[in-house]
Amino acid sequence: MTTVADLLREVRGILEEAGIDNATREAEWLLEAATSKQTSEMIAASDQEISEMTAHRALKLASRRAAGEPLQYLTGVAGFRYLQLKVGPGVFIPRPETELVAARAMSRLPDGGSLADIGTGSGAIALAVATERPHARVWATERSPIAMEWARRNRDELDAAVTLIRGNLFEGLPAELEGALDVVVSNPPYVADADAHLLGEDVRDHEPHEALFAGLEGLLLVEVIASEARRWLRDGGWLVMEIGYDQANKVADLLARLDYSDVDVSQDLAHKDRIVEARWPG
Repeated sequence: MTTVADLLREVRGILEEAGIDNATREAEWLLEAATSKQTSEMIAASDQEISEMTAHRALKLASRRAAGEPLQYLTGVAGFRYLQLKVGPGVFIPRPETELVAARAMSRLPDGGSLADIGTGSGAIALAVATERPHARVWATERSPIAMEWARRNRDELDAAVTLIRGNLFEGLPAELEGALDVVVSNPPYVADADAHLLGEDVRDHEPHEALFAGLEGLLLVEVIASEARRWLRDGGWLVMEIGYDQANKVADLLARLDYSDVDVSQDLAHKDRIVEARWPG
């Protein structure tokens, strides 16, 4: 007989042997995915026998995680601020650092203001804004059909007021938004092509490369977004972007050349320069 406690130990052992950090907590999350029960429920029933099918499902998830698949793809869920977003292969997994980007964007957004999230992926930033600032008008664009499907699923499940547009960067935004947006926000690809080796295998081998890499210096999309945002921002509107840890000076110089003002760089939870904000004076 295999109990919940037995299975949890076995899953944890597989993860520990693979060198997975925080193996105990990840084992609990994988069991939650396999059993559709919360950890607290499983702890309360730790001596309860578990079905062979459920045990097989949990061990298969553990083996896939040990082989390098991202945890969030296996559980199907990624936490982002106050949201639980559905994710899976083909969409970039939201990161804790990006929660700060969403917060900065909201701090620049007047009540009832308008915001466009460029390259929304799973919809994380746009959905956070729409749910936390319900009077805001929010648009989000995404080029990838796979990522767009995840964004739609998340929007529909949250019943969030976000207009999703399938298009590359600013493509597809309504013409009436030109010169009218209060905030343009983006977490664009910003990893330099040559820095692929610096990423973890679970990221490099599984997450979509078009959401990660952006040319020789990683600034290809940052430059395009910063340039094109000027057409869409109102006078005094704000551009908020996530950037690479070593890109702050180059991006600040770029924004100055593009005639932005009040350029500000803030740090992430690891005290690395990660968020750039700039005002479009018009």
